[in-house]
Amino acid sequence: MKLDSVREIKARALDRIVQPMLAARPRALGLAFAAAPIENTKQATRLFALGVSPAGKGNFKLAVRLQRHSLAAHPEIERLSRLAKGEVDINFIGRVQKRAVPWYQQQCRPLNVGCSIAHFGVTAGTLGGFVTPRSGGRIQVLSNNHVLANENNAKKGDAILQAGPYDGGKAADRVATLARFVRLRSNNANLVDSATATVVDDIDHDPAKLRGLGALKGLADPEIDEGLKVAKVGRTTGVTRGRVTAFEIDDLVVAYDIGNVGFDGQIEIEGAGTGPFSDGGDSGSLIVDSDGYAVAQLFAGTDSGGRNNAGLTYATPIHTVLDALRVDLLY
Repeated sequence: MKLDSVREIKARALDRIVQPMLAARPRALGLAFAAAPIENTKQATRLFALGVSPAGKGNFKLAVRLQRHSLAAHPEIERLSRLAKGEVDINFIGRVQKRAVPWYQQQCRPLNVGCSIAHFGVTAGTLGGFVTPRSGGRIQVLSNNHVLANENNAKKGDAILQAGPYDGGKAADRVATLARFVRLRSNNANLVDSATATVVDDIDHDPAKLRGLGALKGLADPEIDEGLKVAKVGRTTGVTRGRVTAFEIDDLVVAYDIGNVGFDGQIEIEGAGTGPFSDGGDSGSLIVDSDGYAVAQLFAGTDSGGRNNAGLTYATPIHTVLDALRVDLLY
């Protein structure tokens, strides 16, 4: 059909079919609709949306998008098809929801593993866990140097914001102060990209909760095998799953704002399915095994590679991180 014809049919369908359905009582339709006409209800009823879809070479069809499974066999669908002389494009779309900002990119109280966090001079990274200094002291958050210490450019006591500045964090959103970081060195091999910040007194936190994954159970065995199934929750990609594809990686060169930085003793992970295991902003994420035990801390990644060519993630064994910072993981 030509575009004007489809538009005319759509208008007739709305007037003759959709509006009467909205005004009808549930029993008459065989559906769980509101008993009152649509103008007397506070909430719209999900039926089907009508539009126009391309049909090739300047032709078009009436687009019918079902928002309830029960409508697929409803007699009014056949009426729509007859009205459009069979030139319809029918698809089930279900419940349509607003694209809300996910929890891990919002202000999160109590603080949870996986939420957005960063030094006031950084965009955003991920809160990777909660730790306590082995020498004693208050609870701290764990993330990367490049998230909490701005690639060596921060100083002890600097404000750490949640959410991170990129996600709207302001000075009033200070949740911690920078406590310790392992300096990134461009002239020597590095073992970690890690830092901690002391949680301020009035900020509540939940060290064991891994939203979407369950509870953090503790530390995994230091020995990591290729093929180990792992997962994480991070500021950008949320909950993802993958597997270890290599470990004890040396001479891994990572690009930073301060230049190329080399790392030894790292772990490589590829994502399950078609997507990546991580993306920018997931830095600092705690990586756990399928039983909920901490395996590693995420710090870098690529845009390609792996069996699905969606990119590879690089992480540091969690035991190495904790020893370098002289802290213990809370769970």
